[in-house]
Amino acid sequence: MASPLSIRLDERLRLNLEQEAAACGIPLSQFVRDLLETGAKRARRDRIRRDSARVARYVAATPSAQELFEETGGTHGA
Repeated sequence: MASPLSIRLDERLRLNLEQEAAACGIPLSQFVRDLLETGAKRARRDRIRRDSARVARYVAATPSAQELFEETGGTHGA
């Protein structure tokens, strides 16, 4: 079971979130959970992209890494 999380919202932000939740027809708590889940997924994808770019830069600059890629069948990108 998930544990509760306490966050402080200023009145303007809370009002905006409540209005958006109401427009979606869901409770504020569900709306905030959905926002957080979407943000966490986006952050994870962004981290994976940054890590992939870092590896690509390393391989491009390192002959031994390039050899390894060639020995294992090259890149699998388009």
